[in-house]
Amino acid sequence: MVTIAQALARATSGAVSVDETAVSLRFEAELLLMNALGCSRASLLTWPEREISPSAHASFEQALSRRLAGEPIAYILGTKEFWDFDLVVSPAVLIPRPETELLVESALEIMTHREGIQHLLDLGTGSGAVAIALARAAERLRVIGTDLSTDALALARKNGTRLAGDNLGFLQGSWLSRELCAAIGEYWQADAAGLVDVIVSNPPYIAPGDPHLLHGDLVHEPALALSSDDAGLEAIKTIVIESKRVLKRGGWLLFEHGFDQRDAVAGLLRASGFDSIECLRDIAGQDRVTRGRLS
Repeated sequence: MVTIAQALARATSGAVSVDETAVSLRFEAELLLMNALGCSRASLLTWPEREISPSAHASFEQALSRRLAGEPIAYILGTKEFWDFDLVVSPAVLIPRPETELLVESALEIMTHREGIQHLLDLGTGSGAVAIALARAAERLRVIGTDLSTDALALARKNGTRLAGDNLGFLQGSWLSRELCAAIGEYWQADAAGLVDVIVSNPPYIAPGDPHLLHGDLVHEPALALSSDDAGLEAIKTIVIESKRVLKRGGWLLFEHGFDQRDAVAGLLRASGFDSIECLRDIAGQDRVTRGRLS
């Protein structure tokens, strides 16, 4: 039988990783082998001479082949870390990324200045990452995550049940259509008009035909969650307009967007009656989240 050390050596010998760095491939190979063996990284490194069963080795080899073919490691492992928890993920949802945590941070910063029960919406929730992070922050935050995709919602509900409490729910619908607004009111047993304190969204914002869609993980992620017409701004425009159906005066609307869309998003908010507009930069120094308050 093959040992841990031999399996890892063969995985990295003469191969080029997806990221073209031996260090990255070695680390990813370790993650895949840990998953196949059901062990920790410490165990992997402490006992390199441990023999691997034929079934575990076959599982590892299959996973490694998928990764070398370009499939995102998050989909292969079926999990991805976000905020302070691990999410179950699948090709039905975008892979949560560190820069999206800025959306959570910004919303929670707003919450520190608002007392009592607060109603929040996460539009296009996908895996439920943002909605779950917000709901876990405080029980007084009542959160609903929405998505058009039934497969995404099934995964979000699975994650929410495991990671959050009764202050989190999920609903199906398109942005803030009248039908979805009615469902929101029914869920919270209140008139949805003017009820919501904060709306967050990481909508599709990449323009169709953008060359980035042909590279990396984006090739494998759901197109519905990535690309939007009108130079990537159609979904954002719709949300800005429809947000007034539920957002209270003084309530906030926050978007994750492309690094070059700051001015366009700010202009849409300003034209629709929002003030205190501000753009925040992500961990890479890129313009990433723009927020505005409904005046």
